[in-house]
Amino acid sequence: MHSSLTNPFGKGSLIELLRQYAKLHSDRKQISVGLIGYPNVGKSSIVNTLRKKKVATVAPIPGETKVWQYITLTRKIYMIDCPGIVPPSQTDTPQDLLLRGVVRVENVDNPEQYIPAVLAKVKTHHMERTYELKGWNNHMEFLEMIARKSGRLLKGGEPDLDGVAKMVLNDFMRGKIPWFTPAPVEEEGESTTEGIEGRSGRLGEMPQKRKRTAAEMADSVAGTSMGPSSVGSDSDDEQEGDEFEGFGSEDDEAKGNNESVAKASEGVDDDSDDMIPLDEISDEDSDSEDGGDGAASETSYNTSVKAISDRSASNASKKRRKT
Repeated sequence: MHSSLTNPFGKGSLIELLRQYAKLHSDRKQISVGLIGYPNVGKSSIVNTLRKKKVATVAPIPGETKVWQYITLTRKIYMIDCPGIVPPSQTDTPQDLLLRGVVRVENVDNPEQYIPAVLAKVKTHHMERTYELKGWNNHMEFLEMIARKSGRLLKGGEPDLDGVAKMVLNDFMRGKIPWFTPAPVEEEGESTTEGIEGRSGRLGEMPQKRKRTAAEMADSVAGTSMGPSSVGSDSDDEQEGDEFEGFGSEDDEAKGNNESVAKASEGVDDDSDDMIPLDEISDEDSDSEDGGDGAASETSYNTSVKAISDRSASNASKKRRKT
């Protein structure tokens, strides 16, 4: 979320979340939502963004909110802006707490000891642009150059290192010096997806698409059909290894065709037993058969003509009845 009175980002999602909380506790007249976190992280700024006006005091220093404040967001939702809370941690050092903005710089003893950490976080060219300085070797020379340039000197012309160090720390916390914290990088040999089947690469990376071969593309095109797919397809039979033995192969068909051609050239007929020779059929039989076939065909023709005439007559009578 970006807290701003003029150009906020994520405000609608947060309001919708608060409304869902109100629906979950519909048995109550109103709910109170508190904002808890480190000092100087933007709790009061979120409240001001939701209300579109400055209802809570804000400042770029920790500890500005000193008491609990109840702000009415809607008729059922109340916001609670509380002071910053620093949870106890054994791993956080005073330097970490200072650079996070938890501690006020005015209350820090020997602030110049924290300048090396600031120089380590900020890139050199950003420091050079901010203070228009170049050519320091350590943090003490850096502070002396700033003190002499800005005229912050003590008695005898000595630079005020303590005051300049506090000034640099305040600039660091208030955003005058550009800096960022890089994301953690995994060490070599460590993988977040190790042991997960079907995953390769780092978490969040998309796997590369495998290039399809020409044979796979041809199979996919050949297997595409407009109608429903049958349960027992030829491909399934081939995969199971069952071979249909009812038809011969192409080589056998070609061989059979060649043999039939050769026998025909020699005058030998394989189907001589099944076929009747033409010599055994006499002319009389053929004439009688032709006559019989002609009589049968004439009878069937007359029957069909009679049926058609009867059907047309019935249709004509139906039309007359309708009219």
